[in-house]
Amino acid sequence: MGDSRYRMYFFDLDHTILDFERSENETLIEVFKSRGIALNSSQIENYRHINRKWWSMLEKGTASKERVVVERFEEFCNLMDIDFDASELNEEYLTGLSSRAYFLPGAEEFLHQFKSTGRRMAIITNGVYCVQLNKFRIANLQRFFEFSLSSEEAGYAKPDPRIFEIALKRAGIEKDEAIYIGDSLESDFSGAQKAGIDFIWINPEAEPGKGPLMIARDFVELKAVLGSLEA
Repeated sequence: MGDSRYRMYFFDLDHTILDFERSENETLIEVFKSRGIALNSSQIENYRHINRKWWSMLEKGTASKERVVVERFEEFCNLMDIDFDASELNEEYLTGLSSRAYFLPGAEEFLHQFKSTGRRMAIITNGVYCVQLNKFRIANLQRFFEFSLSSEEAGYAKPDPRIFEIALKRAGIEKDEAIYIGDSLESDFSGAQKAGIDFIWINPEAEPGKGPLMIARDFVELKAVLGSLEA
């Protein structure tokens, strides 16, 4: 890769660098198995639907993270007609999630190569701080990223542009010197737009004309898109 006008490459973490669904699946099965319940794939998908709804409320500013992480389990237990303490479920779930970190296909290899070119990289995430911190350590992400900024640290969650502004200040750069790479149109793309930062949508289901101009369905395509941006 040649020279670039970008001095910092910001990445989302879950669904972008790390395989969140695998960690989530393993942890949910473990938490409910310890209570005598063997979750099936349909029940796990029901949980994911509920979870996405609650995180969307966080992104819209209609629910706090503290409320989201507990009430998702309250709603799921009501749907399952089971009586477990939602706070305890959440604590065990977050503990289990903190102990797992799997790279998405091609992610680790891409990061090694990109870092070797001297590129600066950092993480901006809405994920729960303690979970993201542990996953950062487990995956040894400090090999690649200068820092990881969570919404809890920033006091603002994506798509609020202020979390991006804090990341820019920490990196010591201006907004036109940064690009953000993430999987979510609702939080990542919208937040980058509001902050005036260039964006690449990385998502296996990304389709031209359905969102940002710059898209990549995997890390091979991401490398090609980034290469096309070189000066």
